[in-house]
Amino acid sequence: MPISFRKREEFFTFHDPMQDGKLIDRKTEIRFDPLTGETSRIIFDPGAPFVPKDYSELAKVTEGEKCPFCAENVSKITPRFPDELVEGGRFVGKEAVVFPNLFPYSKHNAVVRMSNQHYVKLEEFTEALISDAFKAAHQYIQKVLEFDENTEYVSVNWNYLPPSGGSILHPHIHVLASEEPTNYQATVTSNSLAFYENEGRNYFTSLVNEENKLNERWIGNEGGINWMHAYAPKSHCDFIGVFEADSFNELTADSYDDLAKSLLRFFSYFKEVGLASFNAALFIPVNKQTSEKVHVRLIPRMTIGMLETSDMNVFNYLHGEPLSLKAPEEVAKEAAKFFV
Repeated sequence: MPISFRKREEFFTFHDPMQDGKLIDRKTEIRFDPLTGETSRIIFDPGAPFVPKDYSELAKVTEGEKCPFCAENVSKITPRFPDELVEGGRFVGKEAVVFPNLFPYSKHNAVVRMSNQHYVKLEEFTEALISDAFKAAHQYIQKVLEFDENTEYVSVNWNYLPPSGGSILHPHIHVLASEEPTNYQATVTSNSLAFYENEGRNYFTSLVNEENKLNERWIGNEGGINWMHAYAPKSHCDFIGVFEADSFNELTADSYDDLAKSLLRFFSYFKEVGLASFNAALFIPVNKQTSEKVHVRLIPRMTIGMLETSDMNVFNYLHGEPLSLKAPEEVAKEAAKFFV
């Protein structure tokens, strides 16, 4: 069936003490993902401001000899690849250094140390710093594909700051490659193939065209990447970037430059609304297919209130049901200002 943006509204009736006991109907919106049919819930936003945490003091006690990614340690105590995969054991870019993950998540799992600087605030990232790291990741993926022809699923993943699950403050990204997909990769692969077989067209291209035409969640483009907000978001914000590239071999240096420029635009938006941490994942089909495209998802992360409560709870983990305080259409409108 063609792309549809389906939702259901539910109303909960109660007396609101914040409105002098007035009887109100408060809405919850259940949205269905246009590709997978999975649901997300748009819930009431109490309007509390996001307050990003400054990790400057924590940086002082975790840098230098205590950090394996700092300049004096990265070439001494991080693992090395076998020489048959990478001569010398590590890839080295301008500042990026690529080495094996000591506790791997996948058959092939590299860590890319992004910068010499231990703590890089959002406003301190540069296009060159981000692009260099992703280009170094690309080099590693190229070697893996030459070394292991069974590799089918590839992603580049970024947890920035502790709220995202990042366990080391020093900025770094993870490269995963395997013959086995994650649940997300398996779901997207099977559903995008089904969409192509039913509709005779690529889902991601169709999504870009539809969102651009509707202009409700459309954000803009940067070079070869088209950006929109997810209709059924996986968190309070969920930005999707669809590349013109269909597969790994179509990615170029310009692709990573466009990604870096895009991320800097979003970082400016995050700064304006009080967000600092995020998760990002770049999903890369290994082989050119008519049903898929390279795409990236970017989800800000935050803690809530004085207790610094996690923004993830039982709904996300045990129900598999993302919650969003923000209406995607409102977020998209705010973020789009940074793509003008």
